[in-house]
Amino acid sequence: MKASIFLKRHIEIEKKIKQTDENKSGTMDYPIIGKSRAVEQLIKQINSLAKTRKDIVIIGEAGVGKGAVAKNISSLGQHDGDHKPFMSINLSVLDDKELEAVLFGYDKGGEGLPYSTKRGLFEIANGGTVLIEEIEEASFRNQMKILTFMNERTARRLGGSRSESIDIRLVVTVKEDLKNLVEKRKLMEDFYSKLADFERIVIPPLRERPEDIPLLVKHFANELCNEIGVGELIIDINAIDVLVRQTWKENIRELKAVVDKSVLFSNSGRFMLPPELVDEKTEVVKMINNITNGQDFILDKSLDAIEKGIIERSLQKFGFNQSKAAGFLGMTEQTLRYKLKRLNIASARTRV
Repeated sequence: MKASIFLKRHIEIEKKIKQTDENKSGTMDYPIIGKSRAVEQLIKQINSLAKTRKDIVIIGEAGVGKGAVAKNISSLGQHDGDHKPFMSINLSVLDDKELEAVLFGYDKGGEGLPYSTKRGLFEIANGGTVLIEEIEEASFRNQMKILTFMNERTARRLGGSRSESIDIRLVVTVKEDLKNLVEKRKLMEDFYSKLADFERIVIPPLRERPEDIPLLVKHFANELCNEIGVGELIIDINAIDVLVRQTWKENIRELKAVVDKSVLFSNSGRFMLPPELVDEKTEVVKMINNITNGQDFILDKSLDAIEKGIIERSLQKFGFNQSKAAGFLGMTEQTLRYKLKRLNIASARTRV
């Protein structure tokens, strides 16, 4: 890689490296929301590990909040007068050839390097914490280099001749069980053995702790309401029920995106789910809940919503062929067209 291209690419990478070195002693910057036993245990681990300088591996699916946990451990470990940096990098945004330069830095004049000097993450964060996210994305070659650093705790810049002692807490994250990563040849055996010496935090996916979802929904909704300057919204049990029944493949990150969208959809002070989450099953559950709770509802309106959802799904099933959809639904094409118009199903979807 030419030096000019290397430098340009390194500037782009720097934008993706996150640094926090403010002195916020004894505070949790990212609140851990929930009432499940898993969340209670997680908070205990965070408070306990914040009192130490032990290295940590955090295991959990995408979006469960691994980065937030690492930052909380770092911030809670700060004491009055401390000024310990926190640096993080996600390996999924790095070209494998660039990782070494980002972590270790480089001296000017080295072969293929810019005529400048740049400190690496390990050197910048000396005395603090480095978070390496998605360590399984590193090649075995770079896993070996990181493993060597873990063992020796020294860093030498590319093109440099002198090694510097580094005192950092290292936190790494992975998206699945370590043994599975070894079996899939995404993690070296030696690297796996080294991580066995790390303190381990396992964050379960959101679908395994649905009791946390109502609290998360309220937290995220209130957070955005405060940000955009609107009053607290009324969130009814039907909306919560829909959200609890989702699978949340991207976990808390995905839930927050949906809640934010719902807040923006809301009107008249009520929390409104985005249209893609409201289907005929949702309406049936809503009707049953309203009847059970003795709440008023309009039967015709609820039935229309159910019918509209069924017709839309049928049209999608047959590529919006009205003849086939009508046959599937047991009605004539004329009846189907009448319902399309009455239920206000978009005309773009009614063309054969």
